[in-house]
Amino acid sequence: MPNPRFLKLAERLRNDAMPAGKPEGEKGEERKDPLAGARTSFPEFVASSSIFQYDSFGIPIIRKANELFAGTKAEIPYREGLMGVGKSSGEVPNMYLLKRLALVTTLHYAPSLRNGNMWPITPGQSELLLRDNKLPDPKRYWEDLALILYDTTGSTNNNEAKALAESIQRNREELGLSSSDVNSRLVVVNAGLAKDVDMPHGVKPIILPGTTFVYPHDVLQKTGTNSNFEYGTARGLPSVSSLGKGTRTLYMPSDTSDIGLRVLIRSGGLDLGAWYAGLAGVDAGGRVNFAHQGDGAKK
Repeated sequence: MPNPRFLKLAERLRNDAMPAGKPEGEKGEERKDPLAGARTSFPEFVASSSIFQYDSFGIPIIRKANELFAGTKAEIPYREGLMGVGKSSGEVPNMYLLKRLALVTTLHYAPSLRNGNMWPITPGQSELLLRDNKLPDPKRYWEDLALILYDTTGSTNNNEAKALAESIQRNREELGLSSSDVNSRLVVVNAGLAKDVDMPHGVKPIILPGTTFVYPHDVLQKTGTNSNFEYGTARGLPSVSSLGKGTRTLYMPSDTSDIGLRVLIRSGGLDLGAWYAGLAGVDAGGRVNFAHQGDGAKK
């Protein structure tokens, strides 16, 4: 049975109101990427991370993200205050998956905001930081880390699943995927967003060439059952051979087919969930860890 805390969190994440915003340009259109060809290197290991805050680094990113995604569920609450009074400060709360992707999209299109190539950590970096006791107080919050595209036949986030699958297909060669890979169950790290009024939350997930990376993972075939593990050192998830060993739990969808699009999440109990349906929610406990990602964009 899933951890009751996971069930409570999942319920909070599941149902959200429709946004009111309207995207610029034609409905459902992906704009041409001006940074196509520039690649950001995301190393396997980073030395440390810090939680995203309302500070001199975070506030400019939030302002720009809110310009891009005003009126959608990807918008990040921020108060300017009056003469410094009432201004948002401290850690940015309630950072569910769509808000994380808004940050990624903003940094992709606005390199000047990266401040020495700072990006949200990847699932693999998260697990290695956790293993080495370098994540800041991880039992105090949960963190949405990536998308998991199981299929486009499930009802869970079906519109977003289809949009993401189409974007993956269009960018298959850039992503280094084979024709068979695109029909596999995929981990999607650093997906971007585009406004789309036909989507339940006003945005759809897309591939950002050079920033998004996508890969199949054998453990995603192990749906229908939960497993113990120690660390997800195989690109953010445990290898199949390591299952059954350890004190943490990998929570998987209970279904074995027609699963849809889900969220990879690290809970405050340090378990991993690959079954979450919520792309947006109201729980204040979500955070985003940022880390320096090396020397920056490469051609």
